[in-house]
Amino acid sequence: MSKQVAYGSNIKFIAKYLFENPGATSGECRKALCENNGKKWTNSTEMRGQYTSYFNAGWIGFYWPKNPCGRYWRRHKRPDGKTGYLLTFEGLCKVQMSLKTIRAN
Repeated sequence: MSKQVAYGSNIKFIAKYLFENPGATSGECRKALCENNGKKWTNSTEMRGQYTSYFNAGWIGFYWPKNPCGRYWRRHKRPDGKTGYLLTFEGLCKVQMSLKTIRAN
């Protein structure tokens, strides 16, 4: 059973995930987001389409005039040939970490 998530929390989660895992693929991010939101991740084929709009650089719709891909994170070609994502400056501003975590590093 999935849980109700607050508006904007998925963006913040993905930004923090990419901060901690730079170059992660969209599949890795989507799997982590599903687990965070209480959705059972089965496999990438069955979960096709789940949260993919967060990684689409094209037009999404009137309700989302500036989609996050290209705004908060950008595609990046990894050395292994896969496409990963890196945060932009605006995406770094979405990362929320506790002061205790920051001081520990």
